[in-house]
Amino acid sequence: MKSNSYKIIGAVFLLLSGIIYSLERVSTLISTSMIRAGFFSGRMTGEVPSVETANFFDNLFAPLFLLIGLVSIIYGFKREK
Repeated sequence: MKSNSYKIIGAVFLLLSGIIYSLERVSTLISTSMIRAGFFSGRMTGEVPSVETANFFDNLFAPLFLLIGLVSIIYGFKREK
């Protein structure tokens, strides 16, 4: 493969990593909002449940794709020389 192909593959993996992380974060925020809305609509007493949002390393694929993307881009630039 040409060095340009490695750069494109690396960029695609970086983009996929960001998309996966964003989708996971959005889904946890929506589920947290649903839990809180159910708590308040039921007029429950006590402590409001706190559900944490997803961290970057909670999903295996987001850091893995980030690493693959960075390695591919670096390899593409090193191979160009």
